[in-house]
Amino acid sequence: MNLRFFLLCLLLCSRGAVLQAQVPLEGRVVDELGRPLLTVEVLLLPDSLIVLSDREGMFAFSLQPGAAYELQLRLAGYHSEEYAFTAPLHQPLNMRLELSPETELLGVIIYDEHAKQEDWLATEHLGGSQLLENNRGTLSETLARLPGMDAIQTGVGIAKPVIRGLAFNRVIVNDQGIKQEGQQWGADHGLEIDALGVSGVEILKGPASLQYGSDGLGGVINVLPDPIPDRNSTHADLLLLGKSNNGHLGGSAHAQVNRNDFWVSGRYTRQQYGDYQVPTDSFIFQGFVLPLVEGKLKNSAGAEENYKAELGLRRKKSISRLTYSHFGLEAGLFSGAVGAPRAYTLQPDGNNRDIDLPSQSVRHDKLLFNELIFLPNSHLNLNLGYQRNLRQERGFPEFHNQPKIDPANTMALQLDLQTWSGNAHLEREWRTGKLVAGISGEYQQHERGGWDFLLPDFRTSRAGAFVMADRSPGSNRWSWHGGLRFDAGRNRSAAFQRAVWNSNGVVVDSLGVAATDQVFANVSGAIGARYTVMDKRLWAKAHLGKSFRMPYPSETASNGVHHGTFRHEQGNPELRSEQGYQLDLLLDWELGAWRGEAAVFANYFEGFIYLAPSGTLSKLPEAGQIYRYRQDDAIFSGFELSWDWQIRKPVSWHQALEYVWNYNVATSLSLPFTPQPSMLNEWELKPLLRGSQPVVFRVSHRWVLANGPNRVDRNERTTPGYQLVDASLGWKWECRQGRSLELTVQGQNLLNESYLNHLSRYRLINVPEQGRNLVLTLLVKV
Repeated sequence: MNLRFFLLCLLLCSRGAVLQAQVPLEGRVVDELGRPLLTVEVLLLPDSLIVLSDREGMFAFSLQPGAAYELQLRLAGYHSEEYAFTAPLHQPLNMRLELSPETELLGVIIYDEHAKQEDWLATEHLGGSQLLENNRGTLSETLARLPGMDAIQTGVGIAKPVIRGLAFNRVIVNDQGIKQEGQQWGADHGLEIDALGVSGVEILKGPASLQYGSDGLGGVINVLPDPIPDRNSTHADLLLLGKSNNGHLGGSAHAQVNRNDFWVSGRYTRQQYGDYQVPTDSFIFQGFVLPLVEGKLKNSAGAEENYKAELGLRRKKSISRLTYSHFGLEAGLFSGAVGAPRAYTLQPDGNNRDIDLPSQSVRHDKLLFNELIFLPNSHLNLNLGYQRNLRQERGFPEFHNQPKIDPANTMALQLDLQTWSGNAHLEREWRTGKLVAGISGEYQQHERGGWDFLLPDFRTSRAGAFVMADRSPGSNRWSWHGGLRFDAGRNRSAAFQRAVWNSNGVVVDSLGVAATDQVFANVSGAIGARYTVMDKRLWAKAHLGKSFRMPYPSETASNGVHHGTFRHEQGNPELRSEQGYQLDLLLDWELGAWRGEAAVFANYFEGFIYLAPSGTLSKLPEAGQIYRYRQDDAIFSGFELSWDWQIRKPVSWHQALEYVWNYNVATSLSLPFTPQPSMLNEWELKPLLRGSQPVVFRVSHRWVLANGPNRVDRNERTTPGYQLVDASLGWKWECRQGRSLELTVQGQNLLNESYLNHLSRYRLINVPEQGRNLVLTLLVKV
């Protein structure tokens, strides 16, 4: 972006400030059932201004009093609509606009792979602007502000999503229809997706094995691709990001060109941050007070570099995409978080931005192909993908892992996972419903390396088929949903044996695993109903599903110290598939200025797999007792409640509550990593300043309750409650021809609260979370 263009944008924006007072227009786009529609393209003519509706279906413009206008609305899978009107002379204008679904070209853009069960389960939609406004560093932490969502985190750059208390291999993340595979079984393994390059997400909370197969019993996060650019158009944007707490600097550049419905797009993201600061100068571990010089966590710096390229072609009867993406992360791990913390390892080295030992390096490469074919009253979707996840964990050489210590060999663990995936489904519409049938398959190959040992080489394969049907008979208030699925899978792991040495280089023991070859088969199903209590105002939903999850080799064939979790972990080859029986009840309403959703869930898991202390001491030095995977029946239940109230025209209030309760039937205790109950209150003010440029001011208060003795597992520590106050201020300058400038300032943890997060790895050593943080983002669109 050159200086002349920047000054021109400012001139065009400032010119509006001297015009006569304008009339604000605020609109909301909904579907036939009155539900808000996300990312609707709204074009205002003759000004040629374009905006996208937010998750509440809202959009806004400023009008010249008494002038004639036309609105054009477009959304994939819906009929386009045009509305002509005349702006009033004084009072604001409110519009409620409705789009009806198409019958033949349903899902005109490639992210048709959205959840087919979204009408029956609790579902959240977030656009790119909302993700940016609430950016917390990683996609998982950004989504954690939603009711029912949390994140297991390691410092500020590593986090994995949690849905209703379920995580790891119980939550599926789909990127453009392909399941993300990145060693998600590890608590210190993050989600390898560029948080600054996500244009939208769809979150399905609840049993999703019917559509997505094994691992979908907790829920699904669908990462949506960028919308297809308009024919013969060029778009570009530049995002700059800065954070005060750890000197975070980042940027993301994106460009796309469409010529005769053939398009090319690319994105490059680079972020770098230093050691982050917490609101304390010491922490207590096993009775010892350990220092944190200037409140900084030594060796918590990191760097992230990502890039993506895409080719696409839209034809009359089909759409094709080919996408390549690369995610790269170099992250230091707080010196006190691997092994027992010692005061001498916490002393500063004079450089807050270097990455020392211990550390992790992650490279994730994906090649995806998507094809959408339109047929009479139906469409066929095909997704193919290849992924390679190369994870390297570096640390100080340990004598028990090798006969002679080589100080230069810091490669403790290397996990190299390759995955080939494919799925296809056919969706057919008719007047009173639809039928969806699909198949899927996946093959994985894993190879280990490094002087440490946790997992052997293994191979996995998965295959499944499903059928689902929806029916909405005539004008009846009832709608019905049901489906069945069959899956089969196989895990094969190689035998591995290694010696254990003492400090004198003498073999004192051995450690290893036997070869395994296991086959699994499962049947899952679901039924659901929706009842319209009040037409376009109140809906009730019920969903009953049977889901499942096949054991992963990390649970059946591991045997070694997992430094990221401070324990010796041992697999159990006798594990069988988890079976879940899950009930969801939902209520959606739109009553005047009130909109909201209430969800209650009750889940019974037969053979729930988790790590438990075995009572046997490890052969390895300072490893403590062995934690072995075991199965017990478990119960999960809870609720989510959220609503929005438009108090006055510029003022709104949002509140969200969430609660998860679980119970281990065998131990009569809670299961580990149970999220803390919380309540979020957020107030939003949208005044229209002179020149009609909107300013958005938000203040939020999050109250997180304690996890007391009745909400933790044996040997798991309780966590006290805390309260956080955040605020943000945003401006957007709309210029001619779709050009704009957006500036957002966030204040996170404004009161510099010292608190512990129950789902943080650093909670295990009593290290609090990040302190006060000011975040500045600038987005330029041309």
